[in-house]
Amino acid sequence: MFFASKKPVVGIDIGTYAIKLVQLKRSGKQYHLLHFGYMPLPPEAIVDGAIADRGAVVEALRHLLQMERLKVKEVATAIAGQAVIVKRIQMPRMTEKELAEAIQWEAEQHIPFSLADVHLDFQILPAAGKAEEGAADTMDVLLVAAKKTKVHEVASVLSEAGLTPAIVDVEVFAIENSFALNYGTSSGVVALVDIGAATMNINILKDGVTLFQRDIAMGGNHYTTALQKEFGISFEQAEQLKRGVGFTPERSPARVLEVMAAVSEDICEELQRSFEFFRTTTAEEGVEKVILSGGCAHLKGLDRFCSERLGLPVDIANPFLNLQYNEKTFDPEYLQEMAPVAAVGVGLALRRIHDR
Repeated sequence: MFFASKKPVVGIDIGTYAIKLVQLKRSGKQYHLLHFGYMPLPPEAIVDGAIADRGAVVEALRHLLQMERLKVKEVATAIAGQAVIVKRIQMPRMTEKELAEAIQWEAEQHIPFSLADVHLDFQILPAAGKAEEGAADTMDVLLVAAKKTKVHEVASVLSEAGLTPAIVDVEVFAIENSFALNYGTSSGVVALVDIGAATMNINILKDGVTLFQRDIAMGGNHYTTALQKEFGISFEQAEQLKRGVGFTPERSPARVLEVMAAVSEDICEELQRSFEFFRTTTAEEGVEKVILSGGCAHLKGLDRFCSERLGLPVDIANPFLNLQYNEKTFDPEYLQEMAPVAAVGVGLALRRIHDR
């Protein structure tokens, strides 16, 4: 998005706990999975979304590239969190060329950073819902700003690993691309909720068009911290309990589930507040379905818990659903297990250099 042949790229998703790599090949309307790689990162290599141990991340990238034997060097990656601002704004109708000239002034009204410190991009959105009076004179625009320091931090790590950062996207848009490929765009009002280690991204779409986007500082680490506090144990021990191993008489499955349920309750309350804010500010009837992705989607029963609390159908994302792949190369059970953490990578692999 922020770097200037619609040439295919490899998707590289650098998460808190692991790096995910995806390469796709398009044949007609079908996409074929060529590569899917997963490389764990050492603890605290990524802290609160920032690269804390640059050497460890570069080394993990190099190992992953050697393992996958990639020939393509151009990659797309994504950023999220407080370094990114996404705003849906309304502007007088104009051409894209006119908008490119006007967007700097408009951005000053909506971006809480100095414009000298950010990369800006925009996309004119198609109309969603019923046309309102006077709508012919206005248009909806998605305005995106990302701090240059964050973009350059990620891009420089990729470069040091021997890759060419061709595209830096935003995580919620990568997930949106993955969703569109696998589930289509005529799906009513759907909330794509990606819960990572430190951040929960919410992107509400109506028939494939973004209406609402929000990042919340809450994720899998909240489960780990709650378990540490409750049982007085180390981070590593709490991570094991979160994954369903390491139980003791004092740390029984029932007690662990009780602690984790309290965190899940907090997550659902945040989602409920966001959905209610969306409903009251957009005049839409409300979210009809939730699709969960990210590492927390691996937590057993989280989808059922959220469905009961929100009163909505909740599904786990499967970004491999409509991809063709060779079962001699990829184990279907493994892909099913890894699906929740692959949504960003698949969405990035769908990008092409110089597309929008």
